[in-house]
Amino acid sequence: MNTRGDVHRDRATPPAPHRSLLTRSPWLLGILAGVSLSTIIFITLVTLYTPAAAPPSPEPTAAAFCADLVTQHYDAAYMLLSSAQQAQGTESQFTASQRELDTLQGPVSHCAATASSASATQATVTLRITRGAKTTSGALTLVLQGSSWRVDRYDTSVI
Repeated sequence: MNTRGDVHRDRATPPAPHRSLLTRSPWLLGILAGVSLSTIIFITLVTLYTPAAAPPSPEPTAAAFCADLVTQHYDAAYMLLSSAQQAQGTESQFTASQRELDTLQGPVSHCAATASSASATQATVTLRITRGAKTTSGALTLVLQGSSWRVDRYDTSVI
């Protein structure tokens, strides 16, 4: 004790420094860093290498186009045309051209669509169309616009 009544501390031995758990266990820091890095790498790989969703099939659009020709719903058929094809003429013009074909060759009584080839953004379909007693075939090219297939080109001698 000193003169004030305080307990005298030995100045030769300083108090032990306070050490955190990470400082005392460097292996724990290594494990945490490894787990974090592995998680980041895993998320990156999953994001980069997840295959894109396959585009929808073009066949329902081709079948709907056929059905519209058979039922003479030319306004609905026009709505299945691509924006580029619609830019070439109005719905009224398209309907008039189809009605003219109906007058000259007979209305479409049967239409069948068979997919010929398809890529991620373009498909070719063969249409077999019966008008009166005559059955003809023609190509229909569809393009993917947004998430929907649209008719971009068609054989004008058939459709």
